[in-house]
Amino acid sequence: DRVKTWVTFNEAWTFLWLGSGWGSAPSIPEFSNMTIDPFIAGHNVLLAHAYAVDLYRREFQSKQGGHIGITNNQDWREPKTTDVQDLAATERVVLFQLGWMSDPIFGESGDYPAEMRALYGSRLPEFTAEQKALLKGSADFFGLNHYGTGWAAYDPNDTGVAMTYAKITEEGFCKGQSSWLYGSGWGFRKLLNWVARRYNNPPLYVTESGWSMAAHGTEDAVSDHQRVMYYANYTEELWKAIHEDKLNIRGYFAWSLMDNFEWSGGYGYRFGTTYTDYDFGFDENAPANNDSQPTSGSQWRRRKDSSCWLEKVWTSNSLVSPLPSSFAGCVGSSVFDGTFKDKKDGCPRTIKVVTSTTAKIMGSDPKAKSASEDCSKSGDSGSCECDGKTDKEWELGVVRLSGGSIIIDLSDRGGASNFAGFWNDQKESIEWADGNSWQKVDGNAKK
Repeated sequence: DRVKTWVTFNEAWTFLWLGSGWGSAPSIPEFSNMTIDPFIAGHNVLLAHAYAVDLYRREFQSKQGGHIGITNNQDWREPKTTDVQDLAATERVVLFQLGWMSDPIFGESGDYPAEMRALYGSRLPEFTAEQKALLKGSADFFGLNHYGTGWAAYDPNDTGVAMTYAKITEEGFCKGQSSWLYGSGWGFRKLLNWVARRYNNPPLYVTESGWSMAAHGTEDAVSDHQRVMYYANYTEELWKAIHEDKLNIRGYFAWSLMDNFEWSGGYGYRFGTTYTDYDFGFDENAPANNDSQPTSGSQWRRRKDSSCWLEKVWTSNSLVSPLPSSFAGCVGSSVFDGTFKDKKDGCPRTIKVVTSTTAKIMGSDPKAKSASEDCSKSGDSGSCECDGKTDKEWELGVVRLSGGSIIIDLSDRGGASNFAGFWNDQKESIEWADGNSWQKVDGNAKK
């Protein structure tokens, strides 16, 4: 009951179109006829969505109090010229991708776009009257994944598999690490307005939007100014869409929280606002590239500047300039220098930063008042608190720092050898992996 927002399918176009002959998984040979198979599969996806929403609304929604929708993906296509042929080709590109999966749900007829019916003919399966009724309005919100923009021009000599008669180019746009990613904040705003015009301004969540950048080590990764600029441009255009265009936009989700496995791109493409040091090594169970797989035990995670910029937008509830005069980036490791109070037992901890990447920690633990008492467990009796008299002192000399990330070796104390913590800039505390925190009581300023 804690989950109030549900999505039936994410990016159906991606797993249907790219996965049915384009070369992406699964691309099963006997289902890779791109003139037919994506549309048969898409028909079933839409029906599965409609029946799932119907079940949720009948059986759960009134009791559970949530809402349900579907997320589709689309990059904006801008006409390369003002020629009417380019305008028509551009509309077909957007309509035959986003409209294919959206018109039956958000349109007036519960069916595919009429333009697709006219060009595709029998390649598009038919819905029954009952299915159309079930599909129409089968979403409480419009989920949209969007990343980039390109130009579209009419090409009479190449229909394309999607029959859009359009050639896509990206000259003049800033390019991300991914081969397909070209950024444009104004293209994002135009796509939002396209959805609002065609579907009567539905409640809309931008469920993915982000920028990939290569990284050659931690320090290179965390200084991701290009990604900060991407989010600055896109959130400004989002603000204009809400306040100037009066669009019914409910939320924006940046992709992604951290570097991760990116579809067919594997671990090579980094969209994360947090850097993941995968500590690549050998994995005998990997289906490919056995020598370059993430290993466990000593991985790092560190916030990139884009993460701290997004935090500043969130906490200030305002647009934030990405320029150095307004945004200095994330904290340095000097924030860890000082005295802290352990939230669990109230005991003092002192961190002495030695270099930008190393530190020492001195602390005290409460002494158990009886043989049956275990003060190492946070849920034990309230007498497990430091009193400044009988406490047991200790020191850790293996402490690693990287910006606002800290890792300590607790193996000598019966804990993990790679125990991670992160600096909380709002509370000026360290948040540890086990849910405990250390509150700073004195020491260096934030930088």
